[in-house]
Amino acid sequence: MLFNRKPGESASYPVPAGSLLPASASATDPTARAQGGSATQSVIDAWLNINGNLQSEGDVRVDGHISGDIRCAHLIVGREATVTGHIVAEEAVVRGRVKGTIRANRVILQDTACVEIDIIHKLLSVDEGAEFDGQSCHRKDPFEDHESASASKAAKKRKSAAEPGDVNGAAIAGDGLSAPEA
Repeated sequence: MLFNRKPGESASYPVPAGSLLPASASATDPTARAQGGSATQSVIDAWLNINGNLQSEGDVRVDGHISGDIRCAHLIVGREATVTGHIVAEEAVVRGRVKGTIRANRVILQDTACVEIDIIHKLLSVDEGAEFDGQSCHRKDPFEDHESASASKAAKKRKSAAEPGDVNGAAIAGDGLSAPEA
């Protein structure tokens, strides 16, 4: 059984007849899966609750409940699923409930979706019946580090706010003009 394996011990499972994997390959070997061309999908079933972050280089299907961030290639949030946290994926298909930020090149909110907070996307599709309460932000690169961009915008905003109050070298104080300091 996979969960009884000791650390450092590798699991090797028989390769089913007719499989795309070579007979010498292990079913758990990621390079063998890539060579065989079969897509991998991790499934969080309806009876599973996860408190913590989930990261996968493959596809993830969530039918249970996750309280934490998800980072993967392709994400499907099932009809009865709930995700509370940030999502980063190439494509996110939402059929269930998400409360948190979604960053993806392509976001699809299907008819049973309920999304709160923000979606940062390159392409957004919202089916009739889907609920979305938050902000949508279109970006050429939704994965771009927006914190540095936000910090520079805030600095520019502070600078432009200070400029109108500058009158011939004197700053406007709360009760009028004050002379510039020498």
